[in-house]
Amino acid sequence: MDATDLKQYVYSRFSQTEHVLYDNQDTFGRWKSPITDLLASSATAYVVSSSFAGRPDLIAYSLYGNSSLDWLIIAMNNASDALNWPKVGDTIVVPSRSLIASELV
Repeated sequence: MDATDLKQYVYSRFSQTEHVLYDNQDTFGRWKSPITDLLASSATAYVVSSSFAGRPDLIAYSLYGNSSLDWLIIAMNNASDALNWPKVGDTIVVPSRSLIASELV
């Protein structure tokens, strides 16, 4: 993988995971959680409305302008059933938009 190939992984949950060569294939090593103390301490409460129920991708898009960051919201909240999560009225935590780019890139 060269630098241009890695640009597609900027917002990936694997962006901080080392790349390894395995069976002549460039792949990812052991996943490292990007949830740092700084991200966790910057989190704010967010109450889920009916238009965002069960759609962490839409929440990510409305907060960060990028629906592919839904995994970050799911990870921050330790959601075990992400297919039916979050419910209307749930209060979830979301990291500060200003810290996401500096922590993940």
